[in-house]
Amino acid sequence: MAPRSVNPLRQNKLESLTTKRLLAYLSSLQQCEESIEASDWTEDEVASVSGIVFKASDEWKSQHNVVKAVLAERPNIE
Repeated sequence: MAPRSVNPLRQNKLESLTTKRLLAYLSSLQQCEESIEASDWTEDEVASVSGIVFKASDEWKSQHNVVKAVLAERPNIE
């Protein structure tokens, strides 16, 4: 089984998602593994996967920050 990955999305695509879909995307990001050192995947297995795999990556951090910023602009629901 290959490592689970999340496809990165541009900010304009994230802004077009409904809040429910955006929260689901955030949940997918949060399910990424911490780092390659903490996982049981080999570097070859990870290299064969496209997208965001580890929270320790700059790509994950950037995508997470963009998602949080887009969510911050959404109205709160009681």
